[in-house]
Amino acid sequence: MTLDLAAHGAALVCSGVASCCARSGPADGRRERIVASMLMTAAMLDAAALHLAAPIVWAAALLAAAMVSSVTRRWRAGRGGHGVYVPAGLVVMAALIASSMHGDPFSTAAATHAHSGPALTGICAALAVGYTAASAYRMRRGSPTDRAHHAAMGGSTALMALGALL
Repeated sequence: MTLDLAAHGAALVCSGVASCCARSGPADGRRERIVASMLMTAAMLDAAALHLAAPIVWAAALLAAAMVSSVTRRWRAGRGGHGVYVPAGLVVMAALIASSMHGDPFSTAAATHAHSGPALTGICAALAVGYTAASAYRMRRGSPTDRAHHAAMGGSTALMALGALL
């Protein structure tokens, strides 16, 4: 087993924990957290093992979900809202999934990745560090299940970034 595969497997475990804990927290945010967690877990599972869809398809689905989440959040709560934690997580995961190289190494996407690899990897690492720090901050408050959800989301993101860097 390679270190890359181990990091993806650990990220999937964290994502599964986050999906299980998504039912915690305020009632108005539960549905959003459940859908986001399940979508991220599905994208990670497919990118790491199944390869049913291209990573760019998952990235587009994650970005679309982030936009829908932001719009519905603003519609429900006005400008004050509950923050951007869930939509930001979807965007960070979309970046990590899009930057992953799975499939045919001689494809056009792989050739493009080879030329822009260091810059894209650096951006993804910076996004992952920022989201992991936000998860650690949010982990300090809330119910134990809420804390577990934020810890699992941060851990999953950090492990996905590690897998992308390997």
